[in-house]
Amino acid sequence: MPPAPDAAALTEARVSEARLLASYDVKIATLPLHKRAPLQVERAIHATHLAALRGTSHERPASRPVQNLPAELRASAQRLRRLALAAVDGSHAALLASIAAAHAAVEQ
Repeated sequence: MPPAPDAAALTEARVSEARLLASYDVKIATLPLHKRAPLQVERAIHATHLAALRGTSHERPASRPVQNLPAELRASAQRLRRLALAAVDGSHAALLASIAAAHAAVEQ
């Protein structure tokens, strides 16, 4: 049975979201309680992205969490745009592009 269209792209996007979640977890844990809420909201958005990609919150990336979240979000937005443009399935392209836009909008 051949792999589903865009399977590699969706896997790459899931790994990226899992890495972002792990990074937010590390960052949130280092902050005082009264400063955590904004990052908890951002983390929840990425958890939603992972769910839309049919991933689970139990997935953990093989690589270490990132220290510079804004830079990682910019890089992730670029990767996701590239994946969206190369997607075969229109619904996958739309999903990847919408997540890319959300990542790009965080720094706006």
